[in-house]
Amino acid sequence: MDIIWEYLSSIGAIIVVVLVVGFCIFSHELGHFLAGKWRKLHIDAFSIGFRKIWWKKINGIEYRIGWLPLGGYVELPQVDAADEEIKAADGTVLPRAKPLDRIITAAAGPLANIVCGMVLACFVWYFGFPQDTPQMKRMTVAKVEAGSPEYKAGLRKGDVIVSLNGKPFNMAWSKFAENIMYTVGPVRLGVERNGQLLDIEYTPVDNPNAPGRLGREKIGYPFFAVEIPLELQPVKGGPADRAGIRKGDVLLLVDKKHVSGNYDLHQLLATTEKSPVSFLIRRDGKVMDIPVTPDVVPGAEVSYKIGILFAGSSNTEVEFVFPYSAAKKAGLKSGDVVKIIEGKPVNESGEVMKLVHAHGANPMNVTVERDGKQVSFLLTPQKYLPRTAGVEFLFLTHPTPIEQFNNVFLQTWKALRGMVISGAHSVGLTEKTSTLKPRHMSGPIGIGTVLYGMFRRAPIMMAIHFVVVFMFALAIFNLLPLPVLDGGHITFALIEIIFRKPLPTVVIRYLSMLFIGLLILLMLYVTYFDVLRLLPAKKAVNKNVPVQKAQP
Repeated sequence: MDIIWEYLSSIGAIIVVVLVVGFCIFSHELGHFLAGKWRKLHIDAFSIGFRKIWWKKINGIEYRIGWLPLGGYVELPQVDAADEEIKAADGTVLPRAKPLDRIITAAAGPLANIVCGMVLACFVWYFGFPQDTPQMKRMTVAKVEAGSPEYKAGLRKGDVIVSLNGKPFNMAWSKFAENIMYTVGPVRLGVERNGQLLDIEYTPVDNPNAPGRLGREKIGYPFFAVEIPLELQPVKGGPADRAGIRKGDVLLLVDKKHVSGNYDLHQLLATTEKSPVSFLIRRDGKVMDIPVTPDVVPGAEVSYKIGILFAGSSNTEVEFVFPYSAAKKAGLKSGDVVKIIEGKPVNESGEVMKLVHAHGANPMNVTVERDGKQVSFLLTPQKYLPRTAGVEFLFLTHPTPIEQFNNVFLQTWKALRGMVISGAHSVGLTEKTSTLKPRHMSGPIGIGTVLYGMFRRAPIMMAIHFVVVFMFALAIFNLLPLPVLDGGHITFALIEIIFRKPLPTVVIRYLSMLFIGLLILLMLYVTYFDVLRLLPAKKAVNKNVPVQKAQP
C-alpha cells in the first residue's frame, strides 16, 4: 500500500505542477489578449492549452481549447514589428499598430502575472509561510570550518554577527546565507567578541560541504553555522500546553539531545518509547526541565525506518540524514546512493522503504555508492511510531505582497549582477569576484522539479509562496529589454516614439533571430545543468578546505 500511495502522490503532484505552470502562462497570455481587445488590435486566435481539439470563431477571433494544458497563447500580428507587411491569418494586410498600443499590449502580459502573483501573495501574507529558522537580528557562530576563508579571516566560534556588508539585518539563516552567496566581491561581517566590535572581511569560495544539493552547485555558501533559537508555540490543549510550556519558551534539549527544527523533533519523538520526554527550555533567563507526555498521531501505525530523506521518489540518493537515526549512527551521509539492501539491488526510494520496513528491528546490510566506490554498512532499523508534543516552532513569516515582489526583484537583480561580474572576472575585465554563474539558473525542468518537490512534500503555503515567486520572476524576465521578449517589443516602440520613426524592419528581424538563437542556447545550457541536478550527486572536493558535512 505504501508504494501504491507513493506512486499516486507522485502522479497527483505532477498533475498539479502542470496545471500551475499552465495557469502562470495562461494568465500572461490573457493579459495580452485583454489589452489587445481594449486597444482594438487585430487578434487571430486565443487558445487555452495547445494542440486544439475544439475551436469556434466569434467576431473574427478564433477561440481554441487544446488538449495539452500547458498554458495558452494569443496571436497578435500587429504587436510584432519584424515584418515589412503585417498580415492576418487569412492574408488580409493590417495597418501597423501605434507604438503606445504595442507598449500597452506587450506590458499587459507581465502585468497580469504580477496581479495574479499579488492575489496569491495575499494568502502568503495572511497565513504566513515557514522558514528554516526564525528571523534574527544577531547570530551567534556555532562552528567554523578550519581552513575556510571565514576562519582565515578571523571568524571564531562564539562570535556574535551583528551586521552584514555594513548593514544591520533581521532575517532567517537561509536568507542570510543567500545574501552572502549573492555578494559581489568581499563579504564583511560585523562581529562582537568580548565587548569589542570587529570587522571580518573575506572572499567567498565554492563550498562542496554545503547542505543538500547546494554542495554540488559550486557556490559560495558559508563555511560556518550559527546557533538557532528554537522559540516554541504550544498548541492549545496539546501535550506541551498541558505540561506548562508557554509561547516564546526557547527549546534547548529534548531527552538531553539537541534538535534543530521540526524534522529533528518529530524523528526523536517517533523513535523513542520514553514517556514523558524531557524538554529543557529557557524562559525569562531561567532554565527549566519540563516533562511532556507525547500523544500518538491519530491513525498512525508502527513502521521501521533508518532515518534518511531521499532526493526523489525515482532514485535512491540520500538528501539528508536525520540526527540520532540508525543511518547517522552507521555513517551514511548526504550524497550517498543506496544500491543494495540485504543482497537485493534497489532503484527507487519506495523499494528501500518497503525492504527496511519488512526487515523490522533486525540488523541489515546496506550498500551505498560514495565517490564512485561501493561502501557497506550494518545498521538496525528503528521502530517508528509518529507522536506529537503539540508544539510548533515560531518560524512563520508574513511578508506583504509588495515585500514579496520587492524580494524577487532584488534577488533577480543580484543574481544577474553576480553572473555578469563572474563572467567579466573570468576574462580579466574586473577584479571583483562572484561565485554566481549562469549554471545556477534553472529552466523548465529545474522549475518543474522544485514545484514537484514543493507540492509533494512541503507545507502548502510554502508551495504557494514558490508559485508567487515564479509568477513575479516570469513577469520580470519578460520585461527585460531583449528582442522576442515583451520588453523588446516595448523597447522598439519607445525608440519609435523618441525618434518619430520605427527601426528598419530588417534590423529588428535580424536582432530577433539572433536573440532567439541565444535564448535557445541558454535554454539548452540551463537544461543541461537541470538534468545534472537530477542525477545522483558526486561530491566535489575543494582542496583548500577540509571536507566535513556542514550543519543543516
